[in-house]
Amino acid sequence: MPAYFNLSVEFSRYEIDFDTIKMLMHYLDYAGLKFKCGIMESADNSADEINNWNQKKLEDNYTLGYKDNRSNDYKQACFEYGGFSEIRGFFLNNSPAEKEFTFELVIPEDEVLAEDGTYREKAVEKLKDFARILFIMPQVRTIQTGLEESSGIVPEKEIMEGKMPSAYPFAIVSEKMFAQLNADDYEAEHINAGGVIIIPKKRKIK
Repeated sequence: MPAYFNLSVEFSRYEIDFDTIKMLMHYLDYAGLKFKCGIMESADNSADEINNWNQKKLEDNYTLGYKDNRSNDYKQACFEYGGFSEIRGFFLNNSPAEKEFTFELVIPEDEVLAEDGTYREKAVEKLKDFARILFIMPQVRTIQTGLEESSGIVPEKEIMEGKMPSAYPFAIVSEKMFAQLNADDYEAEHINAGGVIIIPKKRKIK
């Protein structure tokens, strides 16, 4: 994949139970993201096989070690949504902080970001629509976005201390987290499940 845009869904490891992955996949499907196939080591696996593998890995608090073969890692999948040419989904454990994990969706960056540095409005609206529904899942802590050269997402704890979340170009945080931020820096849309979609005013979308 070329340079990528990523949408990161943050979870707390304290909330893992026996059907966390199954529930997440249900919400992804409800939000419009459709499973297409497994990729790399999971190319021949069904959606259920991939989900069961990843559930067990999360329960075991697995993180790929330097000497571990990547076939032991979380399984990746391709999805379809909104006419994007490629969407990959995978898990990162103990990310962005210890006792947290994220579900990452990556899309070719040039399908979201134009050459002049502005964000493509239609692409952003599609992703916001998807994220707005996904945030309803009770276990979701934040939804943040980034570019390949950005520094990664900001843990929920640090947002509660006033640090800006990763929003390239938007993020979804709770009402409580939003109250800790400088509201003058954002355009904000209050949504269901106590969430707020925020877009830094310095981001250009057209």
